[in-house]
Amino acid sequence: GPVPSGVTVDAQIVYYDVNAMSLGEMRQALASAGPQAQGRRWAAITTWRLSWTYRVAGTATECEIREPQVRVATSITFPRWSPAGQPDTTLAAWWDQLNAGLSQHEKGHARLAVAAGGRIVKALDGMSGGPCDALRTRADDAARALSREMQLAQQNYDVTTRHGQVQILQATRLQTP
Repeated sequence: GPVPSGVTVDAQIVYYDVNAMSLGEMRQALASAGPQAQGRRWAAITTWRLSWTYRVAGTATECEIREPQVRVATSITFPRWSPAGQPDTTLAAWWDQLNAGLSQHEKGHARLAVAAGGRIVKALDGMSGGPCDALRTRADDAARALSREMQLAQQNYDVTTRHGQVQILQATRLQTP
């Protein structure tokens, strides 16, 4: 979707190789080579980091936030299949469906992070009142609170999508070869 005003996105896609010629080998490769998060390995993951800047303007006793900017850095790690020979067409179809579901799911994580960046810009833009140091503290506290809300939204997204299983199944019902 569109990037909110005041938000810049630094998106990175990283791949890890999977070499397999059967479904069993494929599952083993994903389980052993996939990226780690939350104490386990996943077929794909998205990480994100939000950082913000702004200017303060005004007098020593009355300040205002101006030009808030949020940088959203995301990194999505996907498997890349490099079969050693001609793969079975059923396994190739399974792989395509798996990748379609993983892509949709991981992009959903990135969209949540970008949307949170937009909420931070909106919350900070024009924030005013009190001395500049107090306003900076209030602005940073508000941005951190919105960042924590986004973390909870990310966790809820994983629960409701069963860590991407919903999207994988919607990618045209995986048929086990």
